[in-house]
Amino acid sequence: MCGQKVKIRFVQRVRIFSAILVLTTAVNFHQVWALEPPAITPIDEFFLTGTAPNVPDNWRLVVDGAVASPLSLSIEDLKQYPSSTQMSTLECSFPTGPSLLIGNATWTGVALNTIIQQASPLAEAASVNFYAMDGYVLNRFDVNELIENNDLMLAYGMNGQELPHKHGYPVRLVLPGCGGYQWVKWIDRIEILTSPPTFPLYHYPIHSRIFSTKSRETIVLGTHKIEGFAFAGNEIEITSVEVSTDGGTTWGPAQLLNYFVPNVWKLWEFTWDPVQLGEYQVFTRAIDSLGNIQLEPRGNFGWRGFGVTFTVDTDEDSDGIPDLIDNCIFAYNPSQQDSDHDRIGNACDGDCPNLDGVNPVNFRDFSMFAVNWQSIGTGLTGDFNMDAAVDVNDLAILTVYWLDDCYEF
Repeated sequence: MCGQKVKIRFVQRVRIFSAILVLTTAVNFHQVWALEPPAITPIDEFFLTGTAPNVPDNWRLVVDGAVASPLSLSIEDLKQYPSSTQMSTLECSFPTGPSLLIGNATWTGVALNTIIQQASPLAEAASVNFYAMDGYVLNRFDVNELIENNDLMLAYGMNGQELPHKHGYPVRLVLPGCGGYQWVKWIDRIEILTSPPTFPLYHYPIHSRIFSTKSRETIVLGTHKIEGFAFAGNEIEITSVEVSTDGGTTWGPAQLLNYFVPNVWKLWEFTWDPVQLGEYQVFTRAIDSLGNIQLEPRGNFGWRGFGVTFTVDTDEDSDGIPDLIDNCIFAYNPSQQDSDHDRIGNACDGDCPNLDGVNPVNFRDFSMFAVNWQSIGTGLTGDFNMDAAVDVNDLAILTVYWLDDCYEF
């Protein structure tokens, strides 16, 4: 009987712990799947650097130097090796300042260490150089570091398509979590050397940045979404992002928008409701899964180096354009159309020749203009420059605004 009671209590505890496990798993599952997958940057929106060289029809990837079995591979030869596809974020290495070049893509190719090992580096092999057809050379990386890292790739595909010429066709390096200057494009040679390495792979420290790169943006008083990304190399997870709108004195949590994928950005947004006009210096900082906080100093990806200054202003005509930059402060004109480029919007420009009051300026306005063609006198319809004559000068103004929207005055 005693043994039976013990068994019953054991079963009850198992059920309780099972229920707790199921609940915990469900909560974690919900927390993960409530987030979106990381955003992929379309190829036509992905940033570009460098000038694409001409690629010869007989292009081959040469692997030579301190190797027992030199290689000379066509793109079709490369595709015979086992391939993989992985998502990785490419960011140009600007450790401070407003410059921002970043994109996220899926890359398809062959593991770099597979090709290096296929060439059978000699026992004394110590480093690797990469050569590109545009003359770029990335030199003297530790050959053992490259061989031991299974994530490094020679990519020939991007976002499910053939790698575009402007992004490195036929083959580029993909080094997840590493500085963008190391992602060599248009590779045609890999050289194995016996000389010691001069550079390690540079993995990004944790950092967060605001997507706005304007040094002094003016916004309208009201609620705003500040958006940005957080990123780190070495498969480090960013678990939270904070934003300060008072120059780094106080911080508030931003909302993370996508779940964690190693060496891939996490997008975030922060709702900001400034209560008064004036200038604000906004900063953001990242925190990783070990509790490490992004460094403060301006250099080396410190948060002070990536601050963005916003000026908050009024909007008298409620068109979403702050008065400081609105070309018609008291006339609703969200398009800010300014056909004659005189910094006065069509909505409040006395030159705007909308004679019939119906947009756009077209043949009906021209017909009304033509009635007084070459007439002299005051108050004439069509005398846009107010010189008491309807002539070629007024015709030139009509031409400038042709088929544009504007208003009658």
